[in-house]
Amino acid sequence: MSSTTRGFTFVSGDSTDFLSFAELKAAGEDFGRRLASAGFQRGDRGILMLSGQREFIVAFIGMVRAGVIPVPVFPPAMLTRIEAYRERLRSIHSSCEPRHIVADEALFDICVEAVGAKPIGYAEIADGEATGELVEPEGGEPLFLQYTSGSTAGPKGVVVTHDNLLENLRAMNEALGTSERDRFVSWLPLYHDMGLIGCMLGPLVYEIPAWFIPPYDFARRPTSWLDWMSRVSGTFSYAPNFAYELITRRATDEQLAGWDLSAWRVAGIGAEPIRPRTIREFAERLAPAGFDAAALTPSYGLAEGTLGVAFTRIGEGLRTLSVAGADFGEDGVVHPVEAGSGTRELVSCGRLLSGWDIRIRAASGELAAEAVEGRIEIHGGSVARGYWGAPELTEETFGDGWLRTGDLGFVYENEVYVTGRTKDMVIHHGRKYHPTDIEWACLGLEGIRPDHVIAFSTPDEKLVVVAEHKPAASPPDLARQIATRVRGSVGVTPDDVVLVRPGTLPKTSSGKLRRAACRDAYSHNAYSHNALAGHGGAK
Repeated sequence: MSSTTRGFTFVSGDSTDFLSFAELKAAGEDFGRRLASAGFQRGDRGILMLSGQREFIVAFIGMVRAGVIPVPVFPPAMLTRIEAYRERLRSIHSSCEPRHIVADEALFDICVEAVGAKPIGYAEIADGEATGELVEPEGGEPLFLQYTSGSTAGPKGVVVTHDNLLENLRAMNEALGTSERDRFVSWLPLYHDMGLIGCMLGPLVYEIPAWFIPPYDFARRPTSWLDWMSRVSGTFSYAPNFAYELITRRATDEQLAGWDLSAWRVAGIGAEPIRPRTIREFAERLAPAGFDAAALTPSYGLAEGTLGVAFTRIGEGLRTLSVAGADFGEDGVVHPVEAGSGTRELVSCGRLLSGWDIRIRAASGELAAEAVEGRIEIHGGSVARGYWGAPELTEETFGDGWLRTGDLGFVYENEVYVTGRTKDMVIHHGRKYHPTDIEWACLGLEGIRPDHVIAFSTPDEKLVVVAEHKPAASPPDLARQIATRVRGSVGVTPDDVVLVRPGTLPKTSSGKLRRAACRDAYSHNAYSHNALAGHGGAK
């Protein structure tokens, strides 16, 4: 098929809007000429705040063709958290100093309130003159700024160059074995990481057909994702751990009987800690619809590496390693054992993509041997240029050409295992614990919202667990149950358990819980009016 018969399909309910790759290219170039006519110049930064997927993609292409550096910023998902959104927008605006903001008209007032600048609407540009000149970018020039989610700190603008993108897409395409026979289906936001690079720019560069479901449609009805996977015989889709858990809970027997997921060959998993039980339950639940567990593809990546770093080999499915104890001790040595009581199961993220090198730096600062946990550092052509306007932070993170990822993990039999984030480690009476082990211990408690538990330690090494409870739950009872679960699973007793109302815990734009922000809020007594059980009496 040619680029005139393949392209992007934009889903809205049961209706669709199709643009061929030839039409996308023409629309993007036309928009770029109109941007140039409107005063956008080469090297300018342009914030993009468009909720329409078609408009976003056309505007993104247009900015690139006009020589403008796109800065994608997600539109606010919840008006109840509008002040947090304004703070993030202010931070990004101050960092990249954009000359322009292209936004939905509904967001104009928010932009003016946050940064004192009135945006330009998509329609205003589309109706303007198209007499401006397009530019031919150079490989080392910034392609776009990808602001980090801010799960452990404030947002930082990762400078991704044209060369970075093409190198990373080449490596991922090679590992995934994508071809013109593939059909991508995605509900991921187009503003960062896999949604932007893997599911939009990748199919755009390699001209692979893709269907885009609005993220808010997925939020309202998660099973719409698999409706479309079945409807178009989707072969490739990617999602965080929580989405697979949602589908497992929400899919009905009637839906399973009507779906045909036998074409799905790459079910990518990443963006947050991968829980083995969740993924196994998903595969088991979806098997009647033809889903093959061998399609499961855990992976590892990060914005500072453009995107992909390691992928499970296609067709291998979920691979795990059981290790002794809940932690690796001070020496970080990993001890593989048979799965059983008291062991910890870790998910393999597969092998490095071509072009990457990896090294693990132990707690001592020395380079670690195989099967020793430490700080992950990577090197390759996909390493971004640095952080926009932050030379000291760039030197600290990208320094000698090796990217200090901030992640913890190890390499075992040439496969990468990611165990957590350096800044998130819980220190209790001098001993280190992974927060996910504590948080996952609370899974299945009837009154706790799934995936809405945060564990952290205070400066004086107290262990705190903050959890969102369901409306009808009894906080005092839940606090005791949480303490019992954590003590039995991880071997440590929380010093404090706080129960808060639904919607209280801070999240990033992609839905990740922000442990650092939760710890800060706790230290400033921000949860005292929500802690219905008080400080849970979990000692």
